[in-house]
Amino acid sequence: MGRMRPQEASNARRTRDRAAARLAAVQHGVIGVAQAHRLGFDADAIAARVRNGRWDRVLPRVYRIAGAPERGRQAAMAATLWAGDGAVVSHEAAAVLWRLDGVGTTRVHVTVPEGRSPRHESIVVHRARTLPAVDRDVVHGVPTTSAARTLIDLAGAVDSSALERALESALRARLTKSAFVAWRLDDLGGTGRPGTPTLRRLLAERGRGAEPLESALEAAVWRVLVASDLPRPVRQHPVCVGGATFRLDFAWPDSQVALEADGYLFHAGRRAFVDDRARAARLVAAGWRIVPVTWDQVRDAPDELVASVHSAIAHASMKRESVTDRLSARRSVTG
Repeated sequence: MGRMRPQEASNARRTRDRAAARLAAVQHGVIGVAQAHRLGFDADAIAARVRNGRWDRVLPRVYRIAGAPERGRQAAMAATLWAGDGAVVSHEAAAVLWRLDGVGTTRVHVTVPEGRSPRHESIVVHRARTLPAVDRDVVHGVPTTSAARTLIDLAGAVDSSALERALESALRARLTKSAFVAWRLDDLGGTGRPGTPTLRRLLAERGRGAEPLESALEAAVWRVLVASDLPRPVRQHPVCVGGATFRLDFAWPDSQVALEADGYLFHAGRRAFVDDRARAARLVAAGWRIVPVTWDQVRDAPDELVASVHSAIAHASMKRESVTDRLSARRSVTG
């Protein structure tokens, strides 16, 4: 077979370039060498595109199509292409892709099958004996550990406060369920996996079916309440008042006592802050005793916060006893 004519060769190059651009477009602007080879690019063709500035090398065996915006997802995608088949973004980097609260990173973390040992100064590589399909997912086109597996991996990498925030945000966004996380933890971890006791404790303390916490402040308040001698409150307790349904951050329904995270920075601005005040007034009129709590109280005076709730519950109990005594006295008089 003879050599292609110049026009045919030019057409073939354009066809390959268009195919590479289409592939890179769904991979956040990057393409791997193995993918380029499958599209018909040999080493000389790749080198030529790097020389003329049409491709930029971002990692060994990974290139960015010129003009593609450089973003975090691009770095994550490039890392999985560099790490090879079966690689997924994991740990803190996966938490960032899932947009879990309380976790950040300046480096991409990937998990690769056991037996592989790629190394690069900008990438943290983890190895897993097994990474079944149930622990894999795709986030914005990037191969990533599932939300549940991400939480399990995070348990050995971040402190308990950050882990709890990540857990609650994953449940709030309905990325996973607490029972599913517990099942995957049992299947993967036993007791030897780093962070397993911490994640088990957080799952046990929140209980199955508990509503997710909605902010970092609520998570901090929950820590104080769990560590105290107070009865365990109901989280996100619904209360109907005059046809409207309100959710109380933490409630002791039998006593009609609630603890509410306070401050308009945590309530989406001044308008919501004002609405919260009107809401509190309606709840108080309906017989609820509201204990507000701020970051300063949680950080500087947690014991005083617990004492305030104890006092509110005791006051509610005395009020009930007083009402009961009056009713009993009235019945005895009329009887």
